[in-house]
Amino acid sequence: MRGMNRNIKLLFAASVLNGVAQGMFTVDFNLFVLSLGISPGVLGAILSANPAAQALGSIPVGFLMEKIGYRRILIIVYGVAGIARLAQVATPHVWVMSLAAFIGGLALAGDFVVRLPFLAANSTSQDRPRMYATSSILYNASISLGALLAGYGPNLVQNITGWDLSRTYQATLIGAALVGVCAFLPCLGVREPHVEGPPRKISLAPYLWGMDRYTVRQAVTSLFVGISLGLTTPFMNIYFLYHLGTNREFFGTVSALVIIPAMIATALGPLLSARVGQVRAVTLLRSIIPFLLVNLAVFPNRWGGTLSYWGTSALNTTAQPISFAFAMQAASKKAKSACSAWLNVTFWLGNAAAAPLAGAFMVQSNYRMPLFIAAGSILIAGVLNQIFFARIEESMKQQELLAQAVRIESEG
Repeated sequence: MRGMNRNIKLLFAASVLNGVAQGMFTVDFNLFVLSLGISPGVLGAILSANPAAQALGSIPVGFLMEKIGYRRILIIVYGVAGIARLAQVATPHVWVMSLAAFIGGLALAGDFVVRLPFLAANSTSQDRPRMYATSSILYNASISLGALLAGYGPNLVQNITGWDLSRTYQATLIGAALVGVCAFLPCLGVREPHVEGPPRKISLAPYLWGMDRYTVRQAVTSLFVGISLGLTTPFMNIYFLYHLGTNREFFGTVSALVIIPAMIATALGPLLSARVGQVRAVTLLRSIIPFLLVNLAVFPNRWGGTLSYWGTSALNTTAQPISFAFAMQAASKKAKSACSAWLNVTFWLGNAAAAPLAGAFMVQSNYRMPLFIAAGSILIAGVLNQIFFARIEESMKQQELLAQAVRIESEG
């Protein structure tokens, strides 16, 4: 945290509160829905509402961010997302859950779209990979804390109140939602970063008809990442309980401890990217993930599944900030916000398409096929990353070396 300015620390504080709420929902929300007698197929439809909204909301949020500034958009993002979580668990009605998830998704579209350019505006190019890595570590640490609370919290609530399982889950999730609502408070202290030069004309062109080739390639790659994570992350508690035969407490503990390999891997990520390059590092990390997902699918053992889950999470958590740092570094100045928005659009489109697909397989008690599809999708993302961006990174290195040579010659 040393050397980071006040704006970044405030964003991290908001992100941690939001992450705790998200971690609790990750463990308990699916189980709450199933405890109401709702089928896995309908659960998949509910879960698809949030990513679909994030895909639809990413470009409008990015455009709105440029219009009203970082501070206001961050307050809106976290405030509305927290209230939407409250509404999502307030009633047992599927349409209310879906609508609330959709509204929450519209708000949380800004959590990603705003974060990348905000961190870029408050850091130097040399510090950027460290900022993204730190952001990822803190967010995942908060998710782990939320997962731990969600694993054992329902037992505490049930022992105190004597309520049935559904009401116990509901009370736990309402507490999580209230924590999420508080995420907007640190954003009240954010100050707009100083921008040198004349104000840039804000236009929708870079987001739509004027989108450049680089942004398209980033968007396509992000789509396959979204499909892979959409088939795994929202349903990991289901895989553990029904495919591996564990219980909620075991999964809650496993989800909390996932932060250990994730933090170690993410902290080492900048070192790996410095040694082999950002693009190759992302490709290598994503190429290992399919083996872990196949292991989780083929061998239904709780300890083998735990190691696969930890490894998959750690590698994805490490690859994403490196990928984001390169995306912002290589994007042209006028296209950074659009690139960030489209990374989010296609990622959540992939999630939205994956959720009902996974639910359809789970209705048939088929827990392996979604994992196989997820493995293939992340492998495609790794291959596309190498094909699309390796030459761009090499060209950037050559330009940097040339600039250094010219600077040394002028100083000499």
